[in-house]
Amino acid sequence: MLFTISIVISAAAALLLHMWLQARAYDLVQDDVELINLPAAFDGATILYVSDTHKRLLATTDFEKWKGKADWVLIGGDIAEEGIPWSIVRHNMNLLSRVAPAFVVYGNHDKKAGTAQLKRILDDSSVQLLQDKAVYLQKGSDQLRLIGLDYRSKQSEELLRNQGHDECTIVLVHDPLEALRLEVHADLVLSGHTHGGQLVLPWLGPVFLNRAYRKVSSGWFSLKRHKQDSRNGKMLVSRGFGTNHLPLRLGCPAEVHLITLRSPAAKSPDH
Repeated sequence: MLFTISIVISAAAALLLHMWLQARAYDLVQDDVELINLPAAFDGATILYVSDTHKRLLATTDFEKWKGKADWVLIGGDIAEEGIPWSIVRHNMNLLSRVAPAFVVYGNHDKKAGTAQLKRILDDSSVQLLQDKAVYLQKGSDQLRLIGLDYRSKQSEELLRNQGHDECTIVLVHDPLEALRLEVHADLVLSGHTHGGQLVLPWLGPVFLNRAYRKVSSGWFSLKRHKQDSRNGKMLVSRGFGTNHLPLRLGCPAEVHLITLRSPAAKSPDH
């Protein structure tokens, strides 16, 4: 009996250690993404995308190596949470802004942590906050539109309607369900919020994730609503870099994304 109990305790301790270690590792996910309306000068441009850092401190050596390799850094929100030292947020934002021009949106935890102090840190770190705001990214004489939507935005439809028909648009929004509710076109949506479920059980999936998010827990998704839908945009839902509530992950590694923008093969001069 005592032997059985000791085996169970040892197995539980080993599992907890594995989950703790997995929460401190991460995958670098590299994707080439074709965008129909991508201007020619942006073919091959790269985005370093990070979301949901929460209280996790970014390692300087892990991110400084992308300086000169990424054209922009996009940050999908939840860069803070209640009760954590602001020094962590300041370090993370300073580090990311040194990689490349950086843009961020607020997530739900950012709102709870306190946006007045957070805005000061972003300004000091030269990270541009896109709070229901659009900016243009430049490559040579070409440009594309980057729109950042505030958490629970009430201006998203208006911002997205105010664009040219063939204008390439990237949307940065924390919550993927907000993106799916949009009735207007976007070429690429980058989101997070779900943490991929954080604890994903074999055969059962992300059982602790709110049911509404399970269909978009993590990965790439089409923005088409039906076969006749003319929209051909794509949405990435990141598993995020930090953790929420428990500092543990299981079957759901943290991730950072290096996204290379590509023109469709049909538009390429070699085809």
